[in-house]
Amino acid sequence: MNKNIIVEVNSIRLEENTETPIMLLLDPSSQKVLPIWIGTIEAVSIAYAQEGIKHQRPQTHDLIIDIIESLNGTIDEVIISDLQDNTYFAEIVILGDQGKVSLSSRPSDAIALALRTDTTISVNGDLFLNNSIDLIHDKTNEIEEFKSFLENIEPEDFV
Repeated sequence: MNKNIIVEVNSIRLEENTETPIMLLLDPSSQKVLPIWIGTIEAVSIAYAQEGIKHQRPQTHDLIIDIIESLNGTIDEVIISDLQDNTYFAEIVILGDQGKVSLSSRPSDAIALALRTDTTISVNGDLFLNNSIDLIHDKTNEIEEFKSFLENIEPEDFV
């Protein structure tokens, strides 16, 4: 199977031992998720996009979209395309005056852009099948837990 699987961002959870954010990409048809460990800053940007929060001044992902659009381009698709040495790779497919252009990206940045532009997110089919896990529904409220984590972040935490 090499067909891409369309996914959605199911949630961002915190790994218990390290409190490292893990983004779960869900295939709604199989209820399997692809867990991808991401940075705190990227997790915050994705959470803002999911909540529809806009800032007075453009954040980095907003700026990238503004640049693409000012050049008459649109983000056509985001693809989680590869895994090498436990690191995921993504492609941002941009449609512009010169046709399609594919840019290599971190999955978290690609997904932050996709959420802001309502762009399709997909995963290489083989990659998804080989690395996805069954979604376990637990009783914890991960959204409230993550919001609490966000509320306690200080600027010094990013230094």
